[in-house]
Amino acid sequence: MVDRRVEVVARLKALEDAAAPLVTFLQNANAVQELRADKQYNLQMLNDRYQIGPDQIEALYQYAKFQFECGNYSGAADYLYRYRALCTNNERSLNALWGKLAAEILMQNWDIALEELNRLKEIIDSKSFSSPLNQVQSRIWLMHWSLFIFFNHDNGRTQIIDLFNQDKYVTLTTKLKVSMFCY
Repeated sequence: MVDRRVEVVARLKALEDAAAPLVTFLQNANAVQELRADKQYNLQMLNDRYQIGPDQIEALYQYAKFQFECGNYSGAADYLYRYRALCTNNERSLNALWGKLAAEILMQNWDIALEELNRLKEIIDSKSFSSPLNQVQSRIWLMHWSLFIFFNHDNGRTQIIDLFNQDKYVTLTTKLKVSMFCY
């Protein structure tokens, strides 16, 4: 157990060091105000002015993921939110959004979790996936995660009915995910 703790602390320190330049930038409110909606501009500006490149941005994702795995859901949610603002890889950004949703659920931030769920739903319903099966699987996972939110959010009972009765989701509830009704 002691050896495992040493490993975890060493990994945390390594990830912390790798993400440090970007974390320092993100903690500077004046510097963050320089960011724009244009991700390409942001990447160029970060590289030119602060010597922050794709490696540090990827390190922020890994650091956020490790924070989540260690139970620091608040830190993970914050870093994943900031990562998404800089990430140009749509698949990676989607993964970060799933992670942020999970972190908000685990912190029982139901209003924020609902916002993230709606963001995910919008992406899943509008994005062209590599295969229809991937899109169906994403919808099933969305339905699964939505149960945590809808059973705890003030407006959850009406929203669960609205979601599950949409055409794209009715088929899933009737054919693919009968086990959802066990809840």
